[in-house]
Amino acid sequence: MKPARFLRIALLLLTIAGLLGYLYLDREMSTFHNPLSADPFEIPPGMSARAVLRTLRERGVITDERLALSYLVLSGKRKALKAGEYSFDGPVNTYQAIDILVTGAVHLYRFTVPEGLTLNEVAIKWQEQGFGKAEEFVAASRESADLVSDLEGGSPGNHTLEGYLFPETYSFPIRTTPRQAIEAMVGRFRAVLDQLKKSVPVESWPLSVRDTVVLASLVEEEAAVNEERPLIASVYLNRLKMKILLQCDPTVVYALEQSNKYRGRLTFADLKFDSPYNTYRYRGLPPGPIANPGLRSLVAATQPASSPFIFFVRTTEGRHTFSQTLEAHNRAVAAYRALRQK
Repeated sequence: MKPARFLRIALLLLTIAGLLGYLYLDREMSTFHNPLSADPFEIPPGMSARAVLRTLRERGVITDERLALSYLVLSGKRKALKAGEYSFDGPVNTYQAIDILVTGAVHLYRFTVPEGLTLNEVAIKWQEQGFGKAEEFVAASRESADLVSDLEGGSPGNHTLEGYLFPETYSFPIRTTPRQAIEAMVGRFRAVLDQLKKSVPVESWPLSVRDTVVLASLVEEEAAVNEERPLIASVYLNRLKMKILLQCDPTVVYALEQSNKYRGRLTFADLKFDSPYNTYRYRGLPPGPIANPGLRSLVAATQPASSPFIFFVRTTEGRHTFSQTLEAHNRAVAAYRALRQK
């Protein structure tokens, strides 16, 4: 056989073998497997590619470590696998499993923050949902006040994150630090703030950005029915214009809680508690937010209703009766008390 012909045959056989090998590799790599468990597992930093593939095989994510390693070498992804916590809760093929580790699509845990919580209550949620200690979250919040210094104004050291931890459901990987969570929450607040500014130019807002957050926190604590939020905001704005006391009960509760003196219900004596947050004693808005308001309360503070009301009282099902005069307000209060006695 002539050398040239032999070479052509050899190249053809090699090509066929390579093609068959590729088809086999692709078939095996494309085969779906059911993981043995959907529980998260961790790939620690520095783990070798072989050890990673062994872990995947032991969990039923892949079946052939050598084949997967060959793919990693050929694709140049051997050193691209990222450490982290992962989970596979359904059928997956080897291509997909490796891509998940290459892109670092780690398992995420939900952190849910309801509207209207104070900073301390958010810290308690942080602990209750298994992310860490509440006191560590509070300490991190004190050290992270720089995140809102441009919004708060005032002298250095007077800033607080109260009001700026936007209530939402977040997704965090394992070992997320309080600072990282706080940065995400403040970042979300800023994104919402930008949306509000696009809807209504900040020049048209009744108050400055900072005072808007303070007002929104009062609305958040008072409102239980969404359509009443703009009305409640209008009552406080009317009182501000008239320079009369806001007389907002939640501000007194907040003041007492900050001093660890709240006992679950307000008394007439509590209304005399000396604190700049007590709007029964001091005119104007309190010195800062009393809770972390959600979007609806922020919208109400930037787009309040136009009303003549300067009073409101809780009635039934979380609703309020709004009044323009003290006489009408007293009648509403009497009606509410009579209803409670029945």
